[in-house]
Amino acid sequence: MSALSGRLSFALRVVVSLGLIAFMLSRLDLENMLRFLRRADAFLVFLTLVTVFIDRSFMVTRWIQLVEALDVHVARWRMVKIFFLSTFFGSFLPSGVGGEAVRAVSFSRLTERRVESVASVVMDRLLGLLSMLLTGLLSLSFFYRVYPHPALLALVVVGSIGLVSGLALALSRRVHAKIFASGEDNWWTKAARAMARYRARLTTLGLVLLLSVGVQLLRVLQAYLLSEAMSLGTPAIYFLCFIPPILIVTMLPISIGGWGTTNVAYVALFSQVGMDPDGAFVLSVLILALGIIGNLPGGLIYATEGFSSTRAAKATERNPENA
Repeated sequence: MSALSGRLSFALRVVVSLGLIAFMLSRLDLENMLRFLRRADAFLVFLTLVTVFIDRSFMVTRWIQLVEALDVHVARWRMVKIFFLSTFFGSFLPSGVGGEAVRAVSFSRLTERRVESVASVVMDRLLGLLSMLLTGLLSLSFFYRVYPHPALLALVVVGSIGLVSGLALALSRRVHAKIFASGEDNWWTKAARAMARYRARLTTLGLVLLLSVGVQLLRVLQAYLLSEAMSLGTPAIYFLCFIPPILIVTMLPISIGGWGTTNVAYVALFSQVGMDPDGAFVLSVLILALGIIGNLPGGLIYATEGFSSTRAAKATERNPENA
């Protein structure tokens, strides 16, 4: 992608985000939104902030596990810094891909095994998406009657089938054998070797998936706590049903940091089950603000160190044959 097309793509995403927010504000009551904010319970807001830092600790732990499963070993404090740097810059980049790209590039500076660096980030994203869909399927299995629109059910079911199929292909012995049969030592064969190594680390993948589901449940809890803080009065079950598909939709790379798409999704879904549309919009803004707060450590690291932690030392690697 050329510099011009990259700038144009970024500008279009900014337009989408600002346009959707402006559209929502034109249809909502600003004074009513401020009333919801003024009556927010400070203790519940504090509890929500605590859950943000718990979910960040889960996220960085799962990535470290995926990296070390490939026998790439870097000082964990450096990996924590890279993780938070990537989440910070991901706040200003296209949803769903920006932060991961920063993390893959930054981490590759610490090791010659760049394919493994990318593979760890890709697997982290795949398992993160799978956890969203599994959480959605869990709610669908028990509470399918509360879904207000069949399209939401279709999104969760089709998305789950597609992602499980993609993960199965990524770990498939048959697919790897066909790639290895070419006899070429290119990027694809190196990527297949990395994925084959994950296939031998199913316990690690299971742990990472469990941590990822924990992150999704914390996201549901965060939205519910903020809703209760503002006395919006929506039952908890709707948050379990709606938050996973909202997260999937807002990860589409058509906005900046999910702004605009997240706001529309919250109002569109929660207003159908009795939540005040003004309150739903305020809730969506607070959820996005939580993401920024959770990413602030990355901003502090960048302000004090820049990207020096990604260049100061090389990774130590262990020969997988001797592991």
